Amino acid sequence: MTKRKGSKVELFQLEQFQAIAECGTMREAAEKLYLTQPTLSRNLKKLESELGCQLFTRVHNQLRISPYGEIVLDYVREFTSGWNDMVERLEAEKRRDETTLHIGCFSPPVSSFIMPRVSVEMQDRAFEVVNCDTAALVEGIETGRFDLLIATDICRSKTTRWRLLYEEEAFVSAPLSAALPMTEGASKEDLAGMSFTIESGLAGYSDWFTHILREAGGPEESIDHIPLDEHLRTKDLLPTCNLITSFIIRFVRTNEDRAIIPIAEDFAKRGVGLVYRHDAPEKVRFFVQHLRRNIESFLGGHLFMQYYFYPDKTSNLRITDE
Repeated sequence: MTKRKGSKVELFQLEQFQAIAECGTMREAAEKLYLTQPTLSRNLKKLESELGCQLFTRVHNQLRISPYGEIVLDYVREFTSGWNDMVERLEAEKRRDETTLHIGCFSPPVSSFIMPRVSVEMQDRAFEVVNCDTAALVEGIETGRFDLLIATDICRSKTTRWRLLYEEEAFVSAPLSAALPMTEGASKEDLAGMSFTIESGLAGYSDWFTHILREAGGPEESIDHIPLDEHLRTKDLLPTCNLITSFIIRFVRTNEDRAIIPIAEDFAKRGVGLVYRHDAPEKVRFFVQHLRRNIESFLGGHLFMQYYFYPDKTSNLRITDE
C-alpha cells in the first residue's frame, strides 16, 4: 500500500464536492455555490489530486459519482453534519455567554445568601459563581476567567474598579456567664484575655477570624480550631467565645443565651465590594448598578432557602466551590 503524505484538503473543497454530487451537474452546483464553472472544476481536480482518485465519471454530459466518490461523500456528509452541530453549539454558547455573568466570590456564605435573591430578580440573566481563595480571585479577574468579583478590599488593584457594597464588622459571641467588658465594644486587650473557639474550613471567614485574634495579641493556646460542621452544631453551647459578623447576623439568628459584643478595633472591620475591569462589558455594569442600588434588600430576608430546597426554581444560578 502506498503511503501518502499529509493531505492539504480544505473544508471548502469538501463542501463543493458535496454540492456537485447532490446537484448532478457542474452548472447547477456552480449556481448553487455562486461560483463559475471553471473555478468549481479546477477545485474539484485539485481535490481529486490530493486524494489520488477520480471522484466522478462523465456519462452523457452528466456527472456520475464513482465508487471512490461514494466513500468520500459518506464521510463528507457525516463531517458536515458534525460541523454544523458544532457551529450551532458554539453559537448557543456565545448567546448564553452574552447573558451569563462569571463571578468569583471570596466566601460561600456571601454567594449563598446574596446570589439566590439576585437570580430571582434578574431572571433574564444567568450566573456562574465560583467560591475560591484570594489568589484565584485576583488571577481570575486578570485573565478574564471572571467578569467580576464579590470580594474584600484586599482584591482591589490599580488595574480594576472597586465599588463598595457593605462594611463588615466582627463581633464577639460570648456565654452570658463570661466576664464581659462593660463598654460599647471589646478592645484589643479585652480580646487578648478571652478564650476562643474558631471554626476551620469556612472560606472567607476562618482566616479573617484567626487574623483578628492574632492582631489582638492573645496567646495561640487560647484559640481552639475545630471543623466547621462541629462548630455549627456546638457554637451556641460553647463555654468559650467565638466570632460572628454583622453580615452573618443578618441571616442567622443569634442565641439568647449568648452576648454579642462589637469589637472596637479597625482590624475587625473590612469592606466587601465588587471588583471588575475598566473595560467590563455592559452586562457587568448593569449588574453592579443593580446590586449596589438594592444591596440593603439583598442583605435581608431568606430567599436563599429557595436555592437550597428548590434549586430548579433558580435554574439561572449555579454555585460551585474550589
